[in-house]
Amino acid sequence: MGASAEGKAHAYSYQYSYAPNPYWSSLYAPGSEIRAYLKDVADRFGASRFIKTSHDVERCVWNDESKTCADLRNKRVGVIGNASSAIQIVPQVQKLEGTKIWCFTRSPTWISMSYGDAAMAKLGLNPEDTTFSRKHQERLAQHPDEYFKVRKVFETDTNMVHPITIRGSEMQLKSQAIFTDEMQRRLEKRPDLFAAMIPVSRRGYLEALQKENVKVLTQSISRVTEKGITLDSGDAVELDTIICATGFRVSAPPTFEVVGRGGQTLGQRWSPRIESYLSMAVDGFPNFFMVGGPNSGVGTGSLTIVLQQTADYAIKAMHKAQKEDYASIEVKAERVADFSAFVDEYFKRTVYVDDCSSWYRGGKKGGHIFTLWPGSTLHCIEALRAPRWEDYHLEPIEPAGNSLRWLGNGWSQTQLDGDPAWYIEPQAVDPPIEGKPEEKEQFRMRPFSH
Repeated sequence: MGASAEGKAHAYSYQYSYAPNPYWSSLYAPGSEIRAYLKDVADRFGASRFIKTSHDVERCVWNDESKTCADLRNKRVGVIGNASSAIQIVPQVQKLEGTKIWCFTRSPTWISMSYGDAAMAKLGLNPEDTTFSRKHQERLAQHPDEYFKVRKVFETDTNMVHPITIRGSEMQLKSQAIFTDEMQRRLEKRPDLFAAMIPVSRRGYLEALQKENVKVLTQSISRVTEKGITLDSGDAVELDTIICATGFRVSAPPTFEVVGRGGQTLGQRWSPRIESYLSMAVDGFPNFFMVGGPNSGVGTGSLTIVLQQTADYAIKAMHKAQKEDYASIEVKAERVADFSAFVDEYFKRTVYVDDCSSWYRGGKKGGHIFTLWPGSTLHCIEALRAPRWEDYHLEPIEPAGNSLRWLGNGWSQTQLDGDPAWYIEPQAVDPPIEGKPEEKEQFRMRPFSH
């Protein structure tokens, strides 16, 4: 129902670094295209073999021993919410024949120019037209170097706007003024809406709110009835359909029960505070790594590269356990506490702790930020680059045995069914750089220390 890539996360950020896709129909590609891309990647790289669909996970316990969409044409539609979901839905529903929309906005939201505008301009493209013709897609597919340049511009721009999240920074103050001016310009025909919004980055939303078939209501909702919605004022709005664009309950544990050591559930562990180690691990839950866990979200930059790096980290842990005969890998409680302290200290200087009840803190004013990574996207992927095994309890399969028994019998598998001279094969050789490698471009792109 209109779901697509958000304005601050264009389609080029919804792809893995190793699987670029030039066939996006729009800068903010529809959800169906993103889903098709992800399925294609899973099929191409062999992951589909291990993915079970049409299955329910009912319970996960650590043992110490009908797909149709409603037709909204000629309907009275209520949309509850005023953030990223509503921003995607309202412009699409507003266009439908005979539709009348009531937008229930509990609190203001930021409406800015799209983050991709500057990148589009740098590439000689029109920021006002975010659709890409098939001819354009085919040209990028046939010219990989040109497509790489496109990706490079978008990724660079979205990573370099991180200072916008730091309260009082030059970029934050300038952007706030620019956003305000831009919103006033786009709402010049409806100045009454300006007070209901705060200058989410999405072209078309403000324009949709000004259409004759859309009405914005800022009063609080008292109750939902069989006929529609009743406001605190007592006024009733009769509706045929209600769309709850109210976001996600990000403070909830997984929908299936996860039980760790001593019978403790993840829900119990996350009460009163939701926390983790580097967004992935929780003490008391051995061999449990999360992708998209607490503090894994990003305010700017690509979330996809964060998820990719998180999965790589978890795989490194699996390899270590399998190779070195560990029964379990469990993060230390002290390190979880340390990360929580770091999170709190970092966000003190950001715009995310302003006096509001945002989803970043579970809808609670004054609550801890548990949805966003404490830093930039680049900071996150660098932190996850090399695991610190000293932050974990590593439990051997046989505690009393020789901890180096994984050395086996002195033979290598390559002597039996591999290549006994594999180390001189070109694809296996990682030659050192001559002269001063630390001055070479390939090593100056990112920290040299690892």
